[in-house]
Formats: sequence, structure tokens, C-alpha cells
Amino acid sequence: MLELNKIEEFAPLCLSCLGRAFGKVGFGLDNRERGLEILNQLEIKEGSNLQERLIAQEIDCSLCDGLISEISNFRDLVIDSFSDFSISSFKIGTVVDKDILSREIEFQLQFGENTGEALKSQLNREIGISVYKKLGIEAKMDNPDAVAIIDTGYDIVNLEIKSLFIEGNYNKYDRTVPQTRWPCHSCRGVGCAKCNNTGQLYPDSVQSLIAHPFTIESSCSEDLFHGMGREDIDAAMLGHGRPFVLELRMPKNRDLDLQKIGKKVNVDNKDRVQASELKFVPRSRVAELKNTVCDKTYRVDVSISDEISIESLKKGAQRLSSTVIEQRTPTRVSHRRADLVRPRLVNSVDVVSFVDGMAELVIRAQHGTYIRELVSGDDGRTVPSLASLIDAKCKVEVLDVLNLHLQEKEEKND
Repeated sequence: MLELNKIEEFAPLCLSCLGRAFGKVGFGLDNRERGLEILNQLEIKEGSNLQERLIAQEIDCSLCDGLISEISNFRDLVIDSFSDFSISSFKIGTVVDKDILSREIEFQLQFGENTGEALKSQLNREIGISVYKKLGIEAKMDNPDAVAIIDTGYDIVNLEIKSLFIEGNYNKYDRTVPQTRWPCHSCRGVGCAKCNNTGQLYPDSVQSLIAHPFTIESSCSEDLFHGMGREDIDAAMLGHGRPFVLELRMPKNRDLDLQKIGKKVNVDNKDRVQASELKFVPRSRVAELKNTVCDKTYRVDVSISDEISIESLKKGAQRLSSTVIEQRTPTRVSHRRADLVRPRLVNSVDVVSFVDGMAELVIRAQHGTYIRELVSGDDGRTVPSLASLIDAKCKVEVLDVLNLHLQEKEEKND
């Protein structure tokens, strides 16, 4: 029910604030029009002109503290914050002083619950409409390219730009590069004499070699590399490659020619790293990639220091095939991994050749199997191992990842 004394207690207020108290009642009017209609009803009821007693210009409103009058200013702040970015959709958010919000709630509750619209809701909507009219880009609630959060007390816009996510497969032929950037242990990425002031333990990585042209084209602030597992630094990644997602944060340019940039990656890094099957994907693809597991096939060159026959080697390989081994966390990674014993299935071990104490093997095993330790035994931490089965010292000299059996996994799930 409209009661003059309830409104007069908060006067003077602008028509928008008056109308907004009944913003969820009826349709077809904006808050200013609704406020004018309420004022007319009050004047008819009271039989007097109430304009001067109740209503103020928006800039002088005691309820919103003049924020409604600032909508065009807030719009210009948002447009200015967008100026360096190529975006096709946006969303507006606002931060409003808690005292203003408390006073608004107190005012609106006099007329019942769930009848009024929040001040922030009106600001967000009207600023968004104004930005759309100026720039012609879509205001979008769900997953926009940009979210502009306006601090109305300080006229500051905090801009959140949606990252770009690019999926692909990489092949690695250079046995001196890690998958991701590896900060120097001595300076922790700051730069020192030990790392030649690069801040990195290794000058290049799969991440840096692939990301470089993407960061230039997108003018992003940072890149992150999400791989589906990783291989050792001195291992090659062959076959169809390893799936990855490259994340570009705060990109100024979103219109990227993936085929053109991918070609540059491959030309610039021939014989080192190659990228293929590039495509844009949603953020959710990162988690899917991280949670995907599959068998892997490896090719290894193994030096065997003791004299054995090829028949003994093949017999040991046969005994290791279709076997569940027990692998304790390898010595070489025990400083950064929990000390656990993990069961792992070895699907197959095939002897390709054995000449002058050097064997070439092809091994297929469950994800998470430490292949070097499967061969060497790691002083009894992997049981059984090829070394224990043939009773000879074995060491992996070269390791290649030949295949990640993703397609077979997908077929099993169908």
C-alpha cells in the first residue's frame, strides 16, 4: 500500500528509486516511468502537488546518492576499458557502497518483500544497454568475452577478459626441452647468473616454442600450458602426438588464424617441436584433458651389461607381458612424489632387435607406469622388472613415446 509518510521519510529521491521499489510489479514501464505513475497516484490520493516534497533530480537523490545520474559516466568508463580489446560480448557488474544498499533495502521493505528491483540490477542493465547502443556488441549473461566490474565509489573498472583455449597435439623431437617452462631452482624464476638471467632452468620448452607466436598474435598477458600427462625431458613424443590445451589469458585480440599460427610454430621449430589439429575449445576441456588416462606404447633402447642370449631376453619380455607389477615411487622422483607402491599393468613387451648388448623394445603399459624403472628394477623398487626376470643389469638409454591409445579408449566407451 502506498503511504506518503513512508516515502517522505526517505525523500528527496529520484523517480527511478521510487519506481524501482515496485520494479517487480507490472510490466511495460521502466523505473522512471513507474516512479512518475506512483507520484501521480499519491497526488490524486492526497489532493496536492507532491513533486517538490518527494522528488529530486537524479544527481541529488538521497537514496541512490546520485548513482543513477552517473550511468552515462559509467558507460564511458566501460567503453574506455574495452578500447584495447577485441570482444564480441560483455557483461556488467557493479560494486555499490553498503550504506546505500542498506538504505535501499530499508526503503523497499516498507512496501513488502519481493516487490522491488535492486539498485545494482538497474545499474547493470542500463549501463549494459548504453554500452550496447554505443559499441553494438552483445550484452551476454552467460560466458561473455569480457566482464566489467564498476566500483561506483571510485569510478574504477576492473576488467575480466575471458581466456582463449586452444587444443591441439604436439610432437617433440628435441630431447633437451621439458614440456612446460621450468623456473630456475636457485632464483625461483627471478633471474640469476646460474640461469643466465632467464629465470628458467631450460632456455626452451614445448610450451614456450608453441606459445610464442600465439602470445604475439593475441597480445595476451600470460600463457598456460595444460598437457595430457608429460614425457621425460630426454624422451621424444612421436606418433599422433600428445594432446594439450594452450590457455591465453587477457588476450587483446581474439580473432586468431589457428592454421596460420600453427604453420609458423612448425616452420620455426622444425626438428624440435610440431603442433597439429589446432582448434578453439571451452575452458571445461582443460579438466577433461587432465582427467583422461590411457595406455601408452613406448620404444626404448636398452643397454644390457651382462651377456645373455636373445632367447633369454625374449623369454623375460614374454614373462613381463600381461603382468601386473608393483612400482614403488622411483628414486629419481621421490623428492617430489609421495612414497607409494602402485600396481600397474604391463600389456606387452616385444623385442625388436638385440645387437652387441643393445636391445630395442616396444612396450605397451598402463598409464602412470615408470618405463625406465620397469626395465631397470630401480634397486628392487619395481617388481618384477625386465632386469630381475633376465638376471642382468639393464638401463634405458633412449625412450620414445610412440602412441597414446586414446582412440581405443573412446571406442570402449561407445
